Amino acid sequence: MPFYHFDLIDSRTVADEGGAELPDDIVAMDSADALARRLLGERPDLRNRDFSVLVTNDDGDEICRIPLDILH
Repeated sequence: MPFYHFDLIDSRTVADEGGAELPDDIVAMDSADALARRLLGERPDLRNRDFSVLVTNDDGDEICRIPLDILH
């Protein structure tokens, strides 16, 4: 099963939010969306500050980037 890394970033990596073995890229993207929403719920001060949740695979390839500014 592939391993995915989740990081909170702005122009650099701010926080390593951990990683997980997940079945595929779609599940990783859904997990990133849920993580981004949870982060905003816990830290509303992150909104409008150009933060994103970046998902990469074990090879370092970017799977997706979820900007916190677009979430409602």
